[in-house]
Amino acid sequence: MRSALALALVAVALGACGGDDEAKGYPDEAVASFVSECRKQPNATEAACRCVIERLQVSMPYDEFERADAALRGNLQPEEASLRKLQTAAEGCLA
Repeated sequence: MRSALALALVAVALGACGGDDEAKGYPDEAVASFVSECRKQPNATEAACRCVIERLQVSMPYDEFERADAALRGNLQPEEASLRKLQTAAEGCLA
């Protein structure tokens, strides 16, 4: 159950991101968008949302983040490796 909640939280928040910034780090606006959309989820705290995006910035390069975002926007499942990173980041913050 916690895993499903974690993934749902990330999927919705990630689906709200986007952009074409090719910088190595995550653009401030992508981080802000992620946190903003994440906070709209039931029981999502600012701290948990920031935790998830901070973990993603360490484990997932921005170009991979963008691909996962595009997949989720198209109602598709991200690549398996990306999905694991999303789940790990979210679960680590909800633990």
